[in-house]
Amino acid sequence: MDAFLDAIPAWLLFILIVGGSVGLAWAGTVLLRRRTTAPTDEKHNEVAGFIFATVGVIYAVLLAFTVIIVLEQHLAAESAVSQEAAALITVAHDTSSFPEPARGQVHDQLRAYAQFVINDEWRTIDEGTLEREESRGALAAINTMWSIYRSLPPGQVDPHTTDSLDNLSAQRAIRLQSNVAALPEVLWFGLLFGGVVTICFCLVLHMKNVQLHAALTALLTGLIATSLWMIVLINHPFAGDLHVSTDAFRHAIYVIDSLPR
Repeated sequence: MDAFLDAIPAWLLFILIVGGSVGLAWAGTVLLRRRTTAPTDEKHNEVAGFIFATVGVIYAVLLAFTVIIVLEQHLAAESAVSQEAAALITVAHDTSSFPEPARGQVHDQLRAYAQFVINDEWRTIDEGTLEREESRGALAAINTMWSIYRSLPPGQVDPHTTDSLDNLSAQRAIRLQSNVAALPEVLWFGLLFGGVVTICFCLVLHMKNVQLHAALTALLTGLIATSLWMIVLINHPFAGDLHVSTDAFRHAIYVIDSLPR
């Protein structure tokens, strides 16, 4: 639902979402107060305030729960990238005891794998997809390393070394699985609907000072809009201004290049 927002810079998105919402809330409050008369029922604010407090608590819980879900998803994606890059380094260290030319060939494939991820896969991941063509190079590097392993005498390949290569494939799968939005569309609907209802209850309350009423409504709207803005920024781990970086893979290439050949 929010994938198209990832192409918008964070600062501009803040102006559109938060600034636009605050402006509408302020103008809506002033316009509504000008077109309506003060309630004659003395208990109007008491009843409306009680319902507003209940709705506000429910929405606050939903909003906090959503932020936690999205943040955990984003942190999990960062962890998956770090673990996959660490697996590359582990394979490089484990194969340092291989005879030449096998050792150099494995290190070349590890370097090629990392470069394929950075230059090819990351571009499509940033767009929220991963085409088979972009992942073919990384998969070919893994298959080539397995072929090198099988070409060596059994005594030269330690079981721990094959486990490391298995772990690389496993960490790759975890990283690819994390390339999804944390929030389904139905939850987005709940967030937007709940926010509108909460703000509408704020409009129903009556204050003698119209400008103060408009300011308080705008502040509440700004708080809700800011929370939604933060959710949009981190909902897609590999897209947008706060996307997971490729620094871990670049560091892996640096470590592999520093190993003796």
